[in-house]
Amino acid sequence: MLVLGYTVLCLLIASVVIGVSAVYMEHKKLLSLADGAAQAAADAFTLGDATQGPSPPTASLTTEKITASVRAYLDRVNAAGRFDGFTVSGETGSEDGRSARVTLVAVAHPPLVGIVVPEGIGIEATSIARARLTR
Repeated sequence: MLVLGYTVLCLLIASVVIGVSAVYMEHKKLLSLADGAAQAAADAFTLGDATQGPSPPTASLTTEKITASVRAYLDRVNAAGRFDGFTVSGETGSEDGRSARVTLVAVAHPPLVGIVVPEGIGIEATSIARARLTR
């Protein structure tokens, strides 16, 4: 009886570890996608006003340009086909005009524990990339 109890406990612990690992891996994939989208958005800068004194021009980002670049990048890599419940969060944009902030949301479906959480587990990944001009 004791061996049977320990076997059930070990199987339960193993299924939880497998489920947590699966959610972690999905989050890392979503974070990698957010990094690529943020970099693509940061590369979509326009030159700021360079007529003010001897200072060099600066990179300028707008939320509209960032959103358009992120959507184009995500369409190009077929992000919606890789994740369930995939959306771009409303937090995506630029706060300072020099950084692109991208927040992606998806749903992870862990194996073995899908019976407990049939709707899946929500995951979110945020990445920030800065546009910089250098010589």
